[in-house]
Amino acid sequence: PISELSLFADLQYRNVSYDITGLDKNRNTLDFHNTYNFFNPKFGATYFLNTESNLYASFSVANKEPNRDDFINLKAGLAVPKSERLNNIEAGYRIKNADFNAGINVYGMFYKDQLIFTGEVNDGGDPYRQNVDKSSRGGVELDASYIISSKFAVNANAALSRNKIKNYIDYVSEYDANFDLINVQATNYANPDISFSPNTVLFGELVYKPLAGLAVAWQSKYVSKQFMDNTQNDNRKLDAYWVNNASLGYDFSLKGIKNINVGLLVNNILDKKYESNGYTYSSIYPWATVTENFYFPQAGTNFLLSLNLKF
Repeated sequence: PISELSLFADLQYRNVSYDITGLDKNRNTLDFHNTYNFFNPKFGATYFLNTESNLYASFSVANKEPNRDDFINLKAGLAVPKSERLNNIEAGYRIKNADFNAGINVYGMFYKDQLIFTGEVNDGGDPYRQNVDKSSRGGVELDASYIISSKFAVNANAALSRNKIKNYIDYVSEYDANFDLINVQATNYANPDISFSPNTVLFGELVYKPLAGLAVAWQSKYVSKQFMDNTQNDNRKLDAYWVNNASLGYDFSLKGIKNINVGLLVNNILDKKYESNGYTYSSIYPWATVTENFYFPQAGTNFLLSLNLKF
């Protein structure tokens, strides 16, 4: 029946103009004048199987201009950044009742001129990005929550993905014996992973409510390995990590205050040593090609105490 089918459409037009002139922080001349006209349509449908479950699908087009940093933080030897274009397809299923809520979402994201991180940063610590002709992200997302009883509940979600560049050109700076830049060498890589894009992210939470207003939770998160540049080289990666947190929260009210929440969050309760970000450099010298990796280690066990008032 038509009453069980819901359709939607969204049409957006955007005009963006960039005029960047003057000098950057290194006293280099800036002179960029760009105008973008974007049409971003989106269409979708939801079919209600019954009062508790539905199927949905959508298609959308998104265009985005480069940001300011892409212009002023442009690596020597690279072309002026271009805008990105994305064709996105999604489909999924969701079911929800009093105790159980779950969904599955399958997606495909197909880019033209996506701006991706190269893995390098400039001397101020700002990351470089460059356009790649064709790239894609595809995968499945799952989430579920279940109220076991009046005292226990579980929540979980998972993201499994494949993130690829069809053909990546890696640019490495070449220096002479006096450390002066003389060239930028280009190397092609076929179908590598996109940098900083783990293929697997898992999360789970067990919640215990022994008393009214009191909740205790244990949270676990797993992130698979990810590469710091787009060459899919195991010598330039962030290792997979698994981190556990614990939380305690209590809600109550006092005269004149609708709700008072006192919370304690213990992050990385098992004191895991891991890094979740970093950057990598490669340089060519007359005597050798040198690659250096830099990592941002994360805090060990740490605490956050919070107080929230609602009037």
